[in-house]
Amino acid sequence: MSSIQPDTAGPPPGGARKTGDLPDRLIASGLEILAEEGLGKLTLRRVAARAGVSHAAPAHHFKGLPQLLGCICRVGYDNLTEAMVTRRDRAGLAPRARLIAICEGYLAFARDNPGLVQLMFNALPEAVSRPEMQEAADRAYGVLQETCAAFEPVGDAADSTETMVWSLVHGFAFLGLGYGFEQARRVTRAPDFEDILPALTVRLA
Repeated sequence: MSSIQPDTAGPPPGGARKTGDLPDRLIASGLEILAEEGLGKLTLRRVAARAGVSHAAPAHHFKGLPQLLGCICRVGYDNLTEAMVTRRDRAGLAPRARLIAICEGYLAFARDNPGLVQLMFNALPEAVSRPEMQEAADRAYGVLQETCAAFEPVGDAADSTETMVWSLVHGFAFLGLGYGFEQARRVTRAPDFEDILPALTVRLA
């Protein structure tokens, strides 16, 4: 997986880096802003300033903010896929253990990247339609599809199990990000996700 890590080193003494890596630097700067300041602070000017280039520089590599956001989301979905697959591959062969593992990977990614997750699931329509984002999003969803394929559908639709699991884990993640569990008048604290995942029937071989 080709994830882009934030670049905090800045331009080398004596001048800027070669322009060939500028798109990656701009994407990395966007990721840093999301991590440190949140989605509300993510603008082209702030991304350019963080990358140490003129405010007009992003226009030479991205056709406006939506394309840059699409590229940032692509990195996010690639990293989400890695988080789920890494945990699933360590979980053994039992279908439920593998399903819980990808859900835990999803939740951990959301906890560690709240600004990025909010962007990924609330991006501008122009960003969502970018092929670089859609392909990465499809790969992430494919992990859910593949893992849920081991179970019988919970409803009439063939994809009802993956729909149920996705709705459950995504809602659980966003309740955590928005402090929903802490603010609600609940008897208990936030439960472990494994405890609220319903029993599922494994498909017969």
